[in-house]
Amino acid sequence: MQSGIQPLSTDVIHFMAAGEVIDSFAAVVRELVENALDAGATRIVITLFPAHWRIRVADNGSGISWSDLQRAASPHATSKIRTQQDLQEIGSLGFRGEALHSLAQLSELEILSCVAGNDEGWRVTYTPQGEVCEMTTIAIAPGTIVSVSNLFDNWLARRQGLPTMAQQLRQVQTTIQQMALCHPQVTWQVQQNDRDWFSIWAGATAQQILPQFLRELRPSDLQELRLKVTLPQDGTTEVVSSAVVPNNHPSSLYLLLGLPDRCHRYRPDWVRVAINGRVVQLPELKQTVLAGFRRTLPRDRYPVCFLHLQVPAHQIDWNRHPAKTEVYLHYLKEWQDQVL
Repeated sequence: MQSGIQPLSTDVIHFMAAGEVIDSFAAVVRELVENALDAGATRIVITLFPAHWRIRVADNGSGISWSDLQRAASPHATSKIRTQQDLQEIGSLGFRGEALHSLAQLSELEILSCVAGNDEGWRVTYTPQGEVCEMTTIAIAPGTIVSVSNLFDNWLARRQGLPTMAQQLRQVQTTIQQMALCHPQVTWQVQQNDRDWFSIWAGATAQQILPQFLRELRPSDLQELRLKVTLPQDGTTEVVSSAVVPNNHPSSLYLLLGLPDRCHRYRPDWVRVAINGRVVQLPELKQTVLAGFRRTLPRDRYPVCFLHLQVPAHQIDWNRHPAKTEVYLHYLKEWQDQVL
């Protein structure tokens, strides 16, 4: 047995970090889709090639400039934060600068992108270290196409330890559905092997989105409510109900629920909680939702409910989990009271 404590090499450190960020097919989709949404995309096309462990995500967002493409896959490189203060007031879905570098480490990464207003775009391939391998000009519409090929080809133990591909594809589907609820203004097209799998068409609110993949629901089975919430520094709350609170109000609560006399489920599988555009695991709020229906639903039945909080950036800490699914939320008790 080797004795003595030795510092790890940079390559090993980055490889371990990559395995924390990218742990499945769905994780690749999540990271690339978040980048597309941050770029302002309103149409996202996701193509999966399961047999080849390949994923392609195309969007009509703002695109990536020539200079940014050269360092896009570098470790901890991002356009979304600059200082420690920025880290405490995160307003984007991505911010750590780990996704593209992790994908370069674990797969063959290629990016095609064109900035709106340019006559041509660029095709870039990267080395496992995130350095530019090849860069050529191409004709492409404004936006970005990211291709990830041979995922986990250099980490077969990870690939062999994952659930079956059918289970992973279901996880991808769930990830996209949750993103669609948080961003109803986006149209999603998902393909397998260049054949249509499913689509989610844009709507005004999540009320038009949820019935597209819960087929037994109709929009009339759902009720939505949006509240403006004021959380002063002393922790007391003031709630003002409004039908015209904008989706991006700095502090608001959006609730979409199935009317209990029309729709309910055998499992609590469609009680989802989102914060600032991302579905999160916040058991306290999920239990609050279930408690609110305790006297309304039949015994052993559960509600259909989507809860989306818009929280000021300084009142939430995303640095809890590599997948950003767990958060530290200020004034959690006050939010629970308003949800109930």
